[in-house]
Amino acid sequence: MKIEKFFKTNKIKLNNQTLVVAASAGPDSMALLKMLAEMRAKYKIRLIAAHFDHQLRKDSEEESILLRKFCQDEEIELIIKKWTNPIKGKGLEAAARKARYAFLTETVKKANAAYLLTAHHGDDLIENILLKFIRSGNPSEMNSLQEIGKMNGVTLLRPLFDFEKQELLDYDKKFGITYVVDSTNNEDAVLRNRLRHHVVPLLKQENNNLVENAVRFSHQMKSLTSLASTRFAKIPIYSFLDVAFRAKTNAIEQLSSTEQIEFWQEVIWQKYHRRVNKNLGDYRIKQYQGYYYLIPNKVKGIKSPIQKIELDKKFIFRNERFLLTSVKKSAYTLIGDFWAESADFSAGSLNSGAKLLLQNGHHVKSKKKFAQAAIPSSLRTFCLTIYQNKEPVFVEKTYQNQKQSVELSHYYIYQLKKA
Repeated sequence: MKIEKFFKTNKIKLNNQTLVVAASAGPDSMALLKMLAEMRAKYKIRLIAAHFDHQLRKDSEEESILLRKFCQDEEIELIIKKWTNPIKGKGLEAAARKARYAFLTETVKKANAAYLLTAHHGDDLIENILLKFIRSGNPSEMNSLQEIGKMNGVTLLRPLFDFEKQELLDYDKKFGITYVVDSTNNEDAVLRNRLRHHVVPLLKQENNNLVENAVRFSHQMKSLTSLASTRFAKIPIYSFLDVAFRAKTNAIEQLSSTEQIEFWQEVIWQKYHRRVNKNLGDYRIKQYQGYYYLIPNKVKGIKSPIQKIELDKKFIFRNERFLLTSVKKSAYTLIGDFWAESADFSAGSLNSGAKLLLQNGHHVKSKKKFAQAAIPSSLRTFCLTIYQNKEPVFVEKTYQNQKQSVELSHYYIYQLKKA
């Protein structure tokens, strides 16, 4: 069978494997189920159809009825879940997609299955390339629909890229397979539908091998983006205060201006799982004292109020839990230490214009210490500050009390898990 080429080319083991298929009752997923059912005996496959009923259309129950009949006839296991609490209004489509994939990946894990399969085909790939080209032109976005990928820790396979839509429809007709057509696919209000109905047919008239070209483009683009990612991976980038990421300026400036944008796009994808255009979407870049910082726009330099804290009792700073103690705790993450007298302690952001005591008895402006630590002003309020009798004795990544005396005690600040 033609579909077997996908598994052989990609060296994907099929023998004695459990496969979960995302089944919508549409012509594509019904064809995929039938193809795998035909291969089942040869490879001793356990086949599971997983259907998520969004209940967003009045006729959605028709899909479940059709699938039950088909799976019963083909002796395919079927798992159906209804979306019982769909949200309304803005964000409905994204929420539905998230809920559907959560169900699918959960089904894979519960069944201890090897793979999750979807019925995306060659025409879907063409549409995706055109759609992303129109919206951003970002190569990684244009190549976001991959034959093999990962989702929530599950290996995701799309084995039908070599098939055109018409091939699948012909396959359904050949085997007398009944399917449900989503009426919304006929509406030109959606850009993808306009591409499907008007643009792709014209392109196919120019070249009958359009699907083959799209698959070749996808493979070659994957190789190129993989090479770029490998190069970018050699540039060290570190989480900073759990709110930003930073890399050394000299490492970034080895890249061309175009490569720098691509580098940050790759970092945003890897760290936040967001695809962005050259403007970086909801993120900004700040260069300061030998570092480039990647900062989400939602990160605002609002001060956290100063609160009284007690020794050996957990406290919260910016939704993170911390502990001030005079005893070492190997189970927690040490963020700093200092020497001080036993006294009342408090914690919060450092006050603007605060001065910090030096070893020689003089004071220095905090902004000078922040500059020496290469911390830009927008991130300074995220540095945990410990006060002793209202005087700062510790500022995260910036300063620790420099008094010297045998009468002082050694204190440790630990970060715990999120509150």
